[in-house]
Amino acid sequence: MKRTWTFGLIALFIGITACSHFQNREAAYLDSVKGRATQTEVRQELGAPKAVRKSDEGETVWVYEIREQQAGNRYTAPGIWCEEYLLTFDGAAVLQKWKQVSHFHGGELMPTECIPGDPAPK
Repeated sequence: MKRTWTFGLIALFIGITACSHFQNREAAYLDSVKGRATQTEVRQELGAPKAVRKSDEGETVWVYEIREQQAGNRYTAPGIWCEEYLLTFDGAAVLQKWKQVSHFHGGELMPTECIPGDPAPK
């Protein structure tokens, strides 16, 4: 019983730590301005996007990448957390929606692709 309780607490701690990693400044900003921020305002806040693409529907999609090194410890491998933000703007250049995709590159410190398979629209 004691082992189960200890394991449960460790799993809860790891889950809370992992979730807090994804609640960052960029996500909070994008949630707060969705439906009203223009491309100019987003660029002022987040800087220039890594790439600009068109969706299948003809909407403009900006791609941002954030990479964060994880040192590793006895429970997790060293590597890079890579987060890709896909921001979709309408014809009036207003942010309509955004999506965050995350991937951990365990053992890799300089991955060539942020997200394997690149889910961003071409």
